[in-house]
Amino acid sequence: MSASAEPIQVAVISSFFSPEWLRESEARSVSTPWGDASVDLARVEGRTVACLWRYGRDLALPSHRINYRANLWALRSLGVERVISQNAIGSANPALPPGAVLVSVDFIDFTHTRPKTFFDADDIWVRVEMTEPFCGEVRAALLAGGQGLFERLQDGGVFLCAEGPRFESAAEIRMFRQWGADIVGTPLVPEVILAREAEICFASIAPIINYCTGLAPGVKHTGAGSMVDFYYGSGFHAGIERAIRAAIVGLPAKRRCACGMALEGAFHGTPPAWFTPRPR
Repeated sequence: MSASAEPIQVAVISSFFSPEWLRESEARSVSTPWGDASVDLARVEGRTVACLWRYGRDLALPSHRINYRANLWALRSLGVERVISQNAIGSANPALPPGAVLVSVDFIDFTHTRPKTFFDADDIWVRVEMTEPFCGEVRAALLAGGQGLFERLQDGGVFLCAEGPRFESAAEIRMFRQWGADIVGTPLVPEVILAREAEICFASIAPIINYCTGLAPGVKHTGAGSMVDFYYGSGFHAGIERAIRAAIVGLPAKRRCACGMALEGAFHGTPPAWFTPRPR
């Protein structure tokens, strides 16, 4: 894939990209105030899409050690306006079995150690609105793109993001369920928060690959019958990629949501020198 002046408006953050997805692509290193981030620019359905390997290409990074700020700011630096986040997760809701797919409408943050803002100097902070943390336009495109591809495609639900890297205890899952959580995973936060601070539309498509602790026998990590085998060996991930492709095509050409104005009135203090406002 040759470099192009075409705008890069859409990004996908995922644990894995198939060779077909990256058939026409080039690697790019993007410098940010928090370090460099690696992004693949791929041709997807006739468009240039930024593809970010959440855990690294060799899946070596646990969720709590990912450089989320570098990743999200790199996407903003490339001009990205919309992010689709793939999250293979566990179900805390007995009515949502493995094989179902959730397009969440809200989230609960149960992480403890991760930086959750770009603006954390002594003289600057921001307070962004999170009433609708997931962009309605991107959610609608994902729901339309996933029609007919899965046993169950759920519109709505609450994603609880835990710290990891361990699995949760059965008591924690019972507590999360009482709080209203439907699914539990580890990578959503702070991606969803940083995307809002970067004025990027953000939505998650979450394939359920196991029941959470206490709802089923212990999770099998590898080999036949494992959650990894279920996701990649059954064609589940391929279906998610097809849904994301269709969603990219179905996105409106221009944003009509409020995500691109999230920082208006949100600053308290003097914006840092590295910050450049988005064109209005």
